[in-house]
Amino acid sequence: MSTAIKPVRRVVTGNDAQGRSCVLYDSDAPNVNPGAIRPGTCMTDLWVYRECPVPLSGDRDDGRLPFSFEPPETGGHLRIVQSPAKPPGYDPAQDDTAIPLHEPRQRHGGTWDKGGANAFSSPVHKSETVDYGIMLKGERVLLLDRGTYTMLPGDVVVQLGNWHGWCNPNEGSLMAFMMMGAKYED
Repeated sequence: MSTAIKPVRRVVTGNDAQGRSCVLYDSDAPNVNPGAIRPGTCMTDLWVYRECPVPLSGDRDDGRLPFSFEPPETGGHLRIVQSPAKPPGYDPAQDDTAIPLHEPRQRHGGTWDKGGANAFSSPVHKSETVDYGIMLKGERVLLLDRGTYTMLPGDVVVQLGNWHGWCNPNEGSLMAFMMMGAKYED
């Protein structure tokens, strides 16, 4: 898969003033965030909701809210993540963007981070969210404390606020995530 950012077409439907179904927005998703968390990775937010139940109206575009890695505490977001493959001839000693594993630290916004990121891997992290991840294209490896799991197109992961990381050692990937606010139990 190419490392070029692929625009994501977003078709949002709703109702017109007479109550008839219609398309409200049909264009490339406007909330594109290249390098938001790691160089080379792009996160495109398609829709964000601040609360549940979600107020249904067509008078605002909730795909244009400011980017935040975490979803709203009582809401969620739908995001497409485009991640690059391991570069040919990759030498970790020459990677200025690499961050070694470290003691857990809480990032602005609430996500916990243990480092471990490089040119083709996300940091090891966890957040107070329930995440549904749907593999759309390519291959991505899920890193957990007790093993690794290769995700292929059509595979789905449900993450319940656990430590995890992602890497693309063989090819780039396109993955959809629905992230919803949740709470850790004491």
